[in-house]
Amino acid sequence: MIPPLVLLYHGISRTEHPSVLNARSFEQQILFLKRHCTFIRPEELGNAHGSVRRPVLLTFDDGFRDNAEIVVPILRRHAVPGLFFVASRHCNPGQYLWFSYLRMLERWFTGKGVTLNGNYIPLDGPNRREGIQELTSRLLALEPHPRAMYAAIRGQLPSVDSFQPADGAADEFAGMTVEQIQEIGNDPLFTIGAHTVDHPYLTRCDPEEAECQILENKLWLERITGKTCDFFAYPIGDFGGTTITLCIRAGFKKAFSVVRKSESHPQFAVRRIGVYSPSLLPLAAKLFCGNWFPSRLIQALRASKSPVDLAPEAGSQWSQDACPEKLKMPKKDLRHDNRRSETSTLP
Repeated sequence: MIPPLVLLYHGISRTEHPSVLNARSFEQQILFLKRHCTFIRPEELGNAHGSVRRPVLLTFDDGFRDNAEIVVPILRRHAVPGLFFVASRHCNPGQYLWFSYLRMLERWFTGKGVTLNGNYIPLDGPNRREGIQELTSRLLALEPHPRAMYAAIRGQLPSVDSFQPADGAADEFAGMTVEQIQEIGNDPLFTIGAHTVDHPYLTRCDPEEAECQILENKLWLERITGKTCDFFAYPIGDFGGTTITLCIRAGFKKAFSVVRKSESHPQFAVRRIGVYSPSLLPLAAKLFCGNWFPSRLIQALRASKSPVDLAPEAGSQWSQDACPEKLKMPKKDLRHDNRRSETSTLP
């Protein structure tokens, strides 16, 4: 019997460049998969095995608006089910996830540098990439995570409005609207899953903050869709025993990652294989290899990447096969301050 495979997508580019995964190449991949596999829904995952064709579940992380405007119409056209994991923050107008802000800063900011907590970080000329990496590391080191990071972006760094192009190009980094989430969630072909409020590293959050990030996002999505949210995806594939316990307590049936790290709770460490290339050849290799695809080798090759390299970009070929544990960030003591998340997007 052929075991099921869970594929992971992020944003789909709005450009026509042949080197990126865009609407055209994504639809070609869907047609390829229709010829060679059987699509399944998330609730079928535990019992799905094929005798000739591999069962495949499609998942989409973060909830970028292009998922609603590009992915959903293509999936509907071909009657293909999908599971969309949506983070709350960037679903509010003018708000962005932390890695989206850094991508926009790198792409469009024309100043010579920025200052964070008294430290000047040059961003001009050949220093730009190194500066973004330094800024990313400093932001991720702020405590408590992620509230201090978002407070620093809001209070100390240039606003997106001050440097984004006049054509509104920053829209590619926006999350789905509430209306889009509601419409997708009420389509029997699709499922909405939780992905935290702010897309933090959950193992770096205080326990109360981690629980807020998970539970508030779940309840927010349930209010929008009117349905129980049964599935969760760990942002950046970062989780541990405490995180699994929080997901169980929240009432999820399954949680999805990239690399399975829990033998005791396999349903809360469901492995996924990322799709980032527009080419059909890597997709065919992943379909053939299934969960034997050598993600650990890919992790080793990507271990030297910076945190911003390891964060998803809207419409990019970002690889979550990279291992978040490899990031060299200061360790922290878990604290119990009993405060609700200041970054909550709940009305």
